[in-house]
Amino acid sequence: MGKITAAVGMSHAPGALAFPETCPENIRQKLEDASLELGKSLAAGNPDVIFAFLDDHFENFFRDHMPSIAIGVADSHVGPADQWMETLRIKEKTIFPGAPKIAEHVLASLVESGFDISRAGSTEYGNNLLMPWILMNPGITCPIIPIYINVFTPPLIPYKRAYALGEAVADAVDSLPEDTKVAFLCTGGLSHWPPYWNEFQASPDDKFMQRMKRYQTEGKEYLKTDPNLFVEFDDYEVEMAKKNEYPLNNHHPLVNAEWDRIFMDKFCSGDSKFMRELTYKEVEEEAGHGGHEVLNWVALLGAMRGAKSKLLVYEPVIEWICGMTYVDFEITKR
Repeated sequence: MGKITAAVGMSHAPGALAFPETCPENIRQKLEDASLELGKSLAAGNPDVIFAFLDDHFENFFRDHMPSIAIGVADSHVGPADQWMETLRIKEKTIFPGAPKIAEHVLASLVESGFDISRAGSTEYGNNLLMPWILMNPGITCPIIPIYINVFTPPLIPYKRAYALGEAVADAVDSLPEDTKVAFLCTGGLSHWPPYWNEFQASPDDKFMQRMKRYQTEGKEYLKTDPNLFVEFDDYEVEMAKKNEYPLNNHHPLVNAEWDRIFMDKFCSGDSKFMRELTYKEVEEEAGHGGHEVLNWVALLGAMRGAKSKLLVYEPVIEWICGMTYVDFEITKR
């Protein structure tokens, strides 16, 4: 039986790397300190492998082929993807080992459990992994196996299904060799309205959003004709933050701190009933189309079988258009 030795979750707002200076220094320092604490917790668990519940920001999957759930089965994965290099101010790519035999085992176990999981080969990461990994700075080189949940292209899996996915991953971990030390990581959320095209909210008159729609649909080929899209992505986010609205010229606040705090209270108390009963409509209205990244959190809680956790810090950071949260299950302290 594999042993879970660490489990952490944190937001992955690209602004924390792309334009960190826009956040007030005292708040930024608090968030950076929390990131380092999570990195220490991961390292203390000394994992042989990390399972990361992530969402794909159209690095690997697009609107014309969007799996509900996918797992990366490959010797390695890489990040950031080319379009994120300049945007995230990252000069060199990182190769992350992928533990393909363990990934294969989990894939087979999930399929046996009734989950129709897509097999992905070597995948590319964006801010979904790079932002947390850089700021956590755990100093470990163990393999990471990405488990992607679609959050941007409806229909999305129900929240109860995400919880069951986490439980099924935990079952797969139970059947690993007993000396296998496993850590769980989830990233994303909380409430935010990012500059991705959304059929219910983006105005057809917004030229940037229409360009994003083309990229989200056509994929990387589109960047050959619009190479500055993700550089302008930063500019668009900064302008959104100044006006606190999504999309631009549409008066909609970017963070719902009240909902975020309710969610985190329920999450940290291990309220699995609340998590399973969340609905697409509620999250869309209260936390935005970016808020569906809490599917990753729901999956993590399922993987931890409803265990309680500790909220290190929560801050609504309008400058990064995101409710920023940092959570540790503190397994190594028990």
